[in-house]
Amino acid sequence: MVTLDSSIAFLIYITAVSSAAAGVTEACKSIVPFLATDYEAKNDCWEDHNHAARLMHHKRFFNLLISVVAASGIFGMLGLDPALILTGAPSAYVEDSWQVGTWLWGIVAVFGSPFFASLLKILEGFKQSVNNNQPPNRPRQKVSGPRE
Repeated sequence: MVTLDSSIAFLIYITAVSSAAAGVTEACKSIVPFLATDYEAKNDCWEDHNHAARLMHHKRFFNLLISVVAASGIFGMLGLDPALILTGAPSAYVEDSWQVGTWLWGIVAVFGSPFFASLLKILEGFKQSVNNNQPPNRPRQKVSGPRE
């Protein structure tokens, strides 16, 4: 069963793996100059602008590919299934962690990391307000009566 605590643990795990994959990508950028170079048109003509744009797209693709492979590898090495963490299973370890599902979680972690980080902040704030027994924040507006 999905609970608030299991959702927070799931989001922490996903964002941590995504951050680690971003670190691996940054390390690869320092080794491979192509991945860190910004390309600009040499002359102000369509051919040069198109060539520069094509190189930038290739660079972005390879950076994302490295992040996905790194995140998938991290999931595989840790042997934890994020779906089992989310559902609150007694054990999140899987025996064969190198299945296709592991690689798919790598894709989810890389492309969903901004969304998951925002959702994590929201859920942690909600949990804190529930633990403090405070009602949720409601919008407030100051009003004044008609002046006579």
